[in-house]
Amino acid sequence: MVKPVLITCDRLSKAFGAQPLFEDLSFSVHEGDRLGLVGPNGAGKSTLLEIIAGRQEPDTGTRTLRRKLRLGTVAQDPVFAPGQTVEAVLLAAAPSDGPEYERAGAVERAIGTGGFADRTAVADALSGGWRKRVAVVVALMGDPDVLLLDEPTNHLDVEGILWRERLGGRHPGACITGSHDRTFLQIVTNRILEVNRIFQAGLLAVDGTYADFLEKRGEVLSQQAAYEATLANRVRREVEWLRRGPKARTTKAKSRVEAAGELIDTLR
Repeated sequence: MVKPVLITCDRLSKAFGAQPLFEDLSFSVHEGDRLGLVGPNGAGKSTLLEIIAGRQEPDTGTRTLRRKLRLGTVAQDPVFAPGQTVEAVLLAAAPSDGPEYERAGAVERAIGTGGFADRTAVADALSGGWRKRVAVVVALMGDPDVLLLDEPTNHLDVEGILWRERLGGRHPGACITGSHDRTFLQIVTNRILEVNRIFQAGLLAVDGTYADFLEKRGEVLSQQAAYEATLANRVRREVEWLRRGPKARTTKAKSRVEAAGELIDTLR
């Protein structure tokens, strides 16, 4: 059964100066997706998350959200207002359209979810792991349809990582997690998207666990390597033919010269 689409990204490109991060990326996010976003350093994972969140604009391409879709975001390094307590941060994030007792109840539930022993602690003075916990809980208070997480296990100790794993299983919405933590991805994801220029489309999307992704990735790269080797042999033959200098200025000869150029471009 095809799951409803929440987010559609069509031919997204982004560059900084003359250096492209990614080009013509197209993919969709569906209900129930626990999407792991991976790729080498510099591939643009954090930038792609920012574009999905609407905090950055792509150079080209479009990002379309389902009507009234709620997004929750957790930055790699969360920042809070100086001097603001954990309780104040959570109170500011609580729904403002209900009575005061409902807001207070939402804050109490959030404190319990995060395991915050001291609600009066200053949020920006906490360790990196506890700041990350505050940011995750704040994002969940908005009841997001899609939760965007950038390196969610950075700064977390073992207890914090286990807390994050348990929390992920209870979040009913979709989730996009940018991470290098392979063990975490294996536990919490059901789909992997790798942004990498080694793939012809600039990305590889695989349904399943991180282990399933690695198996499929190996198959795809093996197929690409075989195709490249075959193409290289064809280019070698065409280059030898070109060096001999085709004498006949026939339509057939001209077509072969053009085709040889296209093969060389494809191999490149």
